[in-house]
Amino acid sequence: MFRRIENPKPGEQEAGLNIISGDDEDEGGVTGDLFALGQNCDICGTEEGRVGLDPTCRGAYDGTPVFYGFACLTDGLREAYGGVEGVGVIVEPFDDYSDNYYYRLDEMPAYQFVREDVEAISWQMLTIGDACARCGEQSRFVWLTRDFVEPSLPEAQPVFKNMDEDSEHLCGPCAGAALAAACKSLELPIMTVELPRSAMGIIMPTGD
Repeated sequence: MFRRIENPKPGEQEAGLNIISGDDEDEGGVTGDLFALGQNCDICGTEEGRVGLDPTCRGAYDGTPVFYGFACLTDGLREAYGGVEGVGVIVEPFDDYSDNYYYRLDEMPAYQFVREDVEAISWQMLTIGDACARCGEQSRFVWLTRDFVEPSLPEAQPVFKNMDEDSEHLCGPCAGAALAAACKSLELPIMTVELPRSAMGIIMPTGD
């Protein structure tokens, strides 16, 4: 995941993404897995859980994590994202990245996103508010496909690309449905997605 560095040590890069494995502990965060293979869906109780929704964003906010099977996932994410206040950017899950974390816009530099990425996401926020591309309601999210991201999630380089091209604007429920469809298409054994909070921010895949 992208590591927050408050006071970089001498020789430690002040720009770039510092990616650490899930075995490392983050101060003040949640350690251990919230969801595990073999657990059933928290909604229906019968289907095997596949996608976990963490509204706490690794323990930073209040909320109760929910483990969804595929049958309950779309309705669950439509409802959850439909209740989000504020605006945000969502990067389509892709490849084998099973964690999709929320980063507040004002905290992106502390997570070692380079300036170009912070500026690009800030600009995307300003474009939100027109009609949802799928249902016509007011948009609250920008949906960025994998074509807008360098797939290796590089350190010390911009992660985002093609930001001058058109992106899809979605309302909350449609954004949740799009995220659910992407999770289902990857068919990974288990995935975790986080819920944007009232502050402006981005949900994006996170690598080891």
